[in-house]
Amino acid sequence: MLLELFQRVRKVLLTPTRFLPEGSGALQLRARPPSSSGWCRRCRRGGPGAGMLLPPLLPPLLPLLLLPALAQGHRPAVLRLGLRDSPRAEVSPAFLSLTLDASLARDPRYVALLSNSKLRALATALSPGFLRFGGTETDFLIFDPNKDSTSEEKILWEFQAQQEACGSRPAFAAVEKVLLAQWPSQEKMILAEQNRKKHKNTTITKNTLDILYSFANCSGFHLIFGLNALLRKGGLQWDSSNAQALLDYCASQRYNISWELGNEPNSFRKKSGIHIDGFQLGQDFIHLRQLLNNYALYQHAKLYGPDVGQPRKHTRRLLRSFLKSGGKVIDSVTWHHYYVNGQSATRGDFLSPEVLDSFATAIYEVLEIVGQTVPDKKVWLGETSSAYGGGAPRLSNTYVAGFMWLDKLGLSARQGIDVVMRQVFFGAGTYHLVDANFEPLPDYWLSLLYKKLVGTKVLQVSLAGANKRKLRVYLHCTSSLNPKYREGDVTLFALNLYNVTQHLELPDYLSSKHVDQYLLLPHGKENILSRSIELNGHVLRMLDDETLPELVEKPLGPGGLLGLPAFSYGFYVIKNAKAFACI
Repeated sequence: MLLELFQRVRKVLLTPTRFLPEGSGALQLRARPPSSSGWCRRCRRGGPGAGMLLPPLLPPLLPLLLLPALAQGHRPAVLRLGLRDSPRAEVSPAFLSLTLDASLARDPRYVALLSNSKLRALATALSPGFLRFGGTETDFLIFDPNKDSTSEEKILWEFQAQQEACGSRPAFAAVEKVLLAQWPSQEKMILAEQNRKKHKNTTITKNTLDILYSFANCSGFHLIFGLNALLRKGGLQWDSSNAQALLDYCASQRYNISWELGNEPNSFRKKSGIHIDGFQLGQDFIHLRQLLNNYALYQHAKLYGPDVGQPRKHTRRLLRSFLKSGGKVIDSVTWHHYYVNGQSATRGDFLSPEVLDSFATAIYEVLEIVGQTVPDKKVWLGETSSAYGGGAPRLSNTYVAGFMWLDKLGLSARQGIDVVMRQVFFGAGTYHLVDANFEPLPDYWLSLLYKKLVGTKVLQVSLAGANKRKLRVYLHCTSSLNPKYREGDVTLFALNLYNVTQHLELPDYLSSKHVDQYLLLPHGKENILSRSIELNGHVLRMLDDETLPELVEKPLGPGGLLGLPAFSYGFYVIKNAKAFACI
């Protein structure tokens, strides 16, 4: 008898049911008054079995029985959407942009890999945007217009001269195969130099610039090129003679490029022994602006800087001094951010609300300085990823990295960062979007979905019924470039840092609306450490070297809850939401 009752109650309790107020018809557990004798609890349910009494041995087991029910049937978090409000912020159409690290040219032969048709197809799918060529190696690159290019660069450029400018280069495949076989040892050398902070000058040639510009231009990106800021006269003033030689060549080829000068000047002393303060750096930028004005093609070219690192005390002081000195000549203020050290990062860091929240503090500190010095300037994240030092091995290239990346995109737009440049599209380390075999990694597919679904206008969103630090939500107008959707549609994206499924409930006035779900989950036994990803249950992979898969939505009927499994993230397009700011 007891066993039968136990099984019947367990079956009821494990049924996925939301616990609602009395009178809703849901299961209710109620204690009898202390004066009652015999049975100590009733299990009351509107329907068959009402009034069934539970024996006194059962109550101690109830908490254990309730755990699965609570996990499956807790109240959903209720969304509050600002659909009648003006946009909270509006970002650049090139908000999600990319970088190529200058270390790719540490041996310029490897720049020729940018001609790969698969790599170009993957880049094109993320366009339009900016493509920044910069990084630590920027300040160790010397342009020599008279030096012979590497044989690989020469061969590639000869093929290009004979064929359509942006066409494929099948004849280069044999050379490319050799380069790919040698890349692992080159990558190891690059990362070792970075860790030792020992850098050597490298010479680049005309063909290096040609291939780089061709990749950006043919992929639909605007190239931003970082000039060497460590070339100095007497250790103080910037020596612009090498920059002038490079500008001469680019102007002669009619290359439409924007410019930067130096990378992370806050660490110049550490990597070169040269100390440049903010005032002097500002004067160097004024000098570069004057130099650009000498070229008809570059009189109106954009200039960005100073590409400082994290806003720590010394860096904040340098940024403020730079902006006072030369801030008037730059078009946007650039800074860099990484959450953690790639050498010591853990899986827990990637799932930590505290780590994710630290980025908001950094944004505030930078915006405060800019607001006090050059309040009319936009602020860009000129280089950013999960972990510095090339990324965190077996973390930065897996599904779990998406929590840092998607939250960074959401927070940046919400707090007024105009452009976010992802380090790197392709190159050394593990924080790349595309690996050394030209295979797209989870953050690539996440970036692609973001580009396809998320528009430039940021809307207000909050939730009740869950910890907002562990269930993180963002809301934008849906991308106007997506033919599936119309004006007034909105895109919600959410990250679940709970270890159980969470449900989101739309407000009553949206209960009749249809929703398209784009749920991203890891594929394979590695779970969140997988380098493969599923969209709505289908593994994302290229169909061939030049064809990406269709990103197929899962339609959800009106009135349902939006389910987000433990440790996952996804996008939800709410159709016909009629958001005021999106019309």
